[in-house]
Order: sequence, then C-alpha cells, then structure tokens
Amino acid sequence: MSHLKNNLVFSSLTILLVTGGSLGLAQSAHNKVSSQKLEAKNVNQVSNYSGDIDLLTVSQPTTPTTNNGQINQYFINRFDNAISLLNGKYVVNHNVLPQNTSGEEINILNESVKIANQQLIVGAQKIETSDIDVKVVQKGNSIILAENPTTLKNSATSMATKHVGVTKVEFHWYGVRLFLSKNDVNKILKYGPTSVSIATIWMPTTWVVKLAASAAVACGWMSSVNGGIWIDWGLIPTKWGWQ
Repeated sequence: MSHLKNNLVFSSLTILLVTGGSLGLAQSAHNKVSSQKLEAKNVNQVSNYSGDIDLLTVSQPTTPTTNNGQINQYFINRFDNAISLLNGKYVVNHNVLPQNTSGEEINILNESVKIANQQLIVGAQKIETSDIDVKVVQKGNSIILAENPTTLKNSATSMATKHVGVTKVEFHWYGVRLFLSKNDVNKILKYGPTSVSIATIWMPTTWVVKLAASAAVACGWMSSVNGGIWIDWGLIPTKWGWQ
C-alpha cells in the first residue's frame, strides 16, 4: 500500500514538477502592454518574502547578490512577476522584464531559475524513494507540499506571537520556506530530522536541526519549543521566525 501511495504521489509530482515542455512563452496580447504599465507593476508588486520594500529601489537596477552570494529581497521583488511556473518548470518571461534590466541581473535571474528547476526534480525523486505521503498543489508560482491537506493554508508568521502552526513546504524560484508545527519541531529536537520526513525534501538536515535548536533557545529552553516555526533556505539568506 505504501508503494502504491508513493507511485500515486510521484505521478502527480511528475505532472506538476518534472513534465518537460518548451521554455519559450507564447505571449498573449495582454502581456504586450506599455513600458509604463510594466514599470508600475514592478513598483507595486509586493512579495510574501520581503515585507516592506523601498519602491524607488525596486524600480531601479540593483546588485542581485549579497556578499555571501545569495540573492537579495530587492532583486526578488523587482523580477518576481517575470517568473512563471509552466509545465512543471520555472521560466523567465523576457517580455515583462523591466526595460532597464542590467546584464548582471538577467544572468543571475537565469541561473536562479536553472537551480530552482534542478531542485524541483531532486524533490520529486526524494518523495518517490521515500515513505512520504503528501498532498501537492500549485499556488501561483509556488509549489506547496503537506502531509495533511488541511495545512495547505497559510499561517501567521509574526515573530511577536507563537502559534501551534502547521507543517508544510513552500517552494519558490528563489528558495524554500519550511513550516514546522510545534509538535514537529519538538519531535526533531528529540528524535532528529528524519522523524519529520517532509522537512528534509529540499533542506539539509543539519540546518533543520540547527534552526529548530535556535527556536528552543529563543523560548528559554534547550530541548523544546512552545510554538511552530518557519525556516527560509536556498538562494535567499537563511533565517527563521514564529508561525
């Protein structure tokens, strides 16, 4: 039965994540808008990842990477609307790039998308060879995995308050956000990261343990937490917060 479930899950993942398709985009008429509208869209767009963004900075060319080689939040907001998830692959829609896009920016954008597509395939392969029984959905340009379908809804991510939280994975072209419920964080602290299989699909086990331990320290304890957490990992700076 477990093998059958895995085959069914991987089949849906294959359709969603790995199915090949042309990387070219057949542009519809609504994409051929004026440069003023395109710039306005870039300025007004808000990413879930970045929070408050200086609009003037977003509309102007930026240095894509930080000192440690990760991409910064301004770069993500500037180009997020130019990335699409089509046929299980992320693609760059060159027709909606800002007119003042620099050569450095487009190179980093293309490389980021290439890495994201490679990681999608790796994630699908891990699920195929494991006993993980997950629900997979596409939400905009994100792929969300959860072992319990009721956890696919977003939860609060404020550092000021703590909630029991949910366990799920959100995959974006710029990185992964792993949500761990209070119970699952405590399981990881007690038994190790393999006790929560979904936590290690796209994230190194050492970082899952390290950041779960950081949450415990923030609670004033060494081996447990009193709330669910989220962890960012990938091309973006690694950090965590309370659900």
